[in-house]
Amino acid sequence: MEWALTGAGAGAEAVSALRREVMAYLRRHAQPDSDFAAAEIVVAELLNNAFEHAPGPSWVRASWAGERPRLEVHDLGPGFTLDPKLPQPEAERGRGLFLVSAIADDVAVAAKPRRGSKMTVTLPVRRRVQTSHDPPRASGALPALEEAREDGTFGKEPFLRALTVELAQALEAREGPDAAEAVVAQVGANVGGRMEEAYRAARGVTARLSPEQIADLCVRLKGAIDGSFYVISADAEKIVLGNRTCPFGPVVQRQPGLCRMTSSVFGGIAARNSGRSAVVLEERIALGDPECRVVVWLGDHEPPDPAAAHRYLGPVDDRREDPALVDACLAAMHGRDFLYPEAVAAFMRDFLKRGEYVGGPKDLLTRREREIVTLIADSLTGKEIAEKLVISEKTVERHRGNILLKLGLRDRVALTRYAIRRGLVEA
Repeated sequence: MEWALTGAGAGAEAVSALRREVMAYLRRHAQPDSDFAAAEIVVAELLNNAFEHAPGPSWVRASWAGERPRLEVHDLGPGFTLDPKLPQPEAERGRGLFLVSAIADDVAVAAKPRRGSKMTVTLPVRRRVQTSHDPPRASGALPALEEAREDGTFGKEPFLRALTVELAQALEAREGPDAAEAVVAQVGANVGGRMEEAYRAARGVTARLSPEQIADLCVRLKGAIDGSFYVISADAEKIVLGNRTCPFGPVVQRQPGLCRMTSSVFGGIAARNSGRSAVVLEERIALGDPECRVVVWLGDHEPPDPAAAHRYLGPVDDRREDPALVDACLAAMHGRDFLYPEAVAAFMRDFLKRGEYVGGPKDLLTRREREIVTLIADSLTGKEIAEKLVISEKTVERHRGNILLKLGLRDRVALTRYAIRRGLVEA
């Protein structure tokens, strides 16, 4: 859930109103015996700190992915540092943040990439199991009054934008963050899927999109609705996109939740073409940054901060062809011999059991490389191998490349056959 504190009317009364709105949200979705008094002290101090010491707008975000919510407060101020010590009696500032550090957990402050600060804390309340149906308190509803026409009506774009945002916020306020995230993600996946179909049809593409094509599609679809996205980089690991102009205009700073739609569209397209994806919104115009910076991690590649990512899974294809059958057909077409892999595995198993493979050539692999070959043959992914051996995925990939080079092999199937021949795994 996200809130914005902007405009000339953002005075002390607006800060108090926002504090009450945040606490109402927490009370709707936290366990009744939670320490709401302590949570309200933390919320009040963070909001007052941003209001008193940071010029311009501020933004508040509550992320409830775990049992206890994380609260973020973004501002455009000059920045500050946390001092764990109690301020001296003559000190004018610092007592509020000292109190926050004593009550909340995981207190941290970080400079935003361009300007301003982001302060994060874990609040002392716990999420309730059952769903709340308390009526939410509406605030800052869209469309904005300044978007109205001279005759007092609203155009199609403000109306549709308001419809999307208000539905998502009403759902989150009533049913909780999981329900809202699921609905917005589904809408984004559906819309992004249709856009991908049109992109493929216009270019005659049937295979999976490459990282460069995914980046091109994202830029084009955002450009069609007046966004100014551009590609910073695109490779097999991740796609990095920048954006100079938000398609929703200035109103996005009043409703930062609109960014979730961008994450869903980009993440859905990437997941359908790489199996899975993780999207991190590193910089956001909606939170006061001059530009947006969106990083889309592809496949099994993980962002440095996994908790900051929105994750998406691609569809499961149960109609995949048997590669061996395809190879057999090609061999028959060209008059070549072909041995079915399972038959080869059975032969090699019997061969090894009878002890006919004595000695043999010197093993070219190190102990670690033999471990990795065994795990690859056991169908473990790069990530799973890294976790099992307590090494990084990049190290696993480096070992895999060296192994293939040493053995003169090309892929996982060939490595599996090698593992069977050497008795590293059972066929």
